[in-house]
Amino acid sequence: AEWMYFYGMLFGAASQADSLFAEVDSCYQQLKRRAALSSVSLSIVSELKSSSAWYVPGGRSTIGKLFRDACGRYAFADDAHSGSIPLSFETVFDKAGDSDVWTIKYNRDHDMTYSDLQADYTGYTGFKAFKERNIYGCNTAKVPFYEETPFRPDYLLSDLIQILHPEMGDLGGLRYFCKLK
Repeated sequence: AEWMYFYGMLFGAASQADSLFAEVDSCYQQLKRRAALSSVSLSIVSELKSSSAWYVPGGRSTIGKLFRDACGRYAFADDAHSGSIPLSFETVFDKAGDSDVWTIKYNRDHDMTYSDLQADYTGYTGFKAFKERNIYGCNTAKVPFYEETPFRPDYLLSDLIQILHPEMGDLGGLRYFCKLK
């Protein structure tokens, strides 16, 4: 969200940018504190295999930090990369196959289903989250994920908290993700 400072200076609206950043930061910190109070601790895996590699968020990446701030147990949290890590399907399955929940992003004209996921790659069916029907998808063709989250990480944190802490039902509902059908 610190990009707001840059755009504020660029467009002569520094005070507005400061105010907006303060609002986002305050919301984010409140959500982070709220997640820390939860007694639930679910594990999470994210993304999908792309060709021969599965690009998982590094432990120090923005998404890795969001998983931590949402108090999710992320299999690659100890990784030192600040970007994505290309791994084999087998490596991801071995390390994160028993994750409680799975978040994916995709761009399609229809919402993805478990049948679509299985048709894309049958190996996905071995994941615990697939078997227990606990996968959340974000169809970036229908929701402004990439347009909003760089400036409103608190919105994404809220989604992750609701996914990882289902007992917190008073956060207003999911904005980007929905449970696969």
